[in-house]
Amino acid sequence: MQDDTAQFIQNLETRFGGPIGFRTYSTWFASDSGIIREYGVFLYQIAGVFHFEDFERQPAIFGIQIKPRKNAAPYEKFERSFSAGEIESISVVAKSKAISCAQGYTAQKNIEPANSLGRLFRAMVTRVVLKDGETYFFELIDLKKFLQALQEV
Repeated sequence: MQDDTAQFIQNLETRFGGPIGFRTYSTWFASDSGIIREYGVFLYQIAGVFHFEDFERQPAIFGIQIKPRKNAAPYEKFERSFSAGEIESISVVAKSKAISCAQGYTAQKNIEPANSLGRLFRAMVTRVVLKDGETYFFELIDLKKFLQALQEV
């Protein structure tokens, strides 16, 4: 397993031309373009650019793989990237609002940042709005490290 991880990291570094600086996992991901990844994305930074991608997840029960449903949509890999300079704003919002946005019911501009009380009682995600209007929602393991990595670029 460790060899697979090391090989994966080495392939990314070769592909993007530099060592991985910051890296983390977002346990849930969505975008305002209708993409939702219930099992999250791997988020990493190479040469000042933040990349993220998902992985195919095989359905399993108690660690035993099961066959996917016959009518299940085929897996399509999702990869995107952005630089720190492309970011217009970052805020923490309710996950329920992010889901509504990803499903097309709410425009991202109509989602207010979470207040202190809301943060206590609701699941929260980080909203990243790019200057071109694209919006990503990450359920980051450590938001402070992500913000620090953005400042260091």
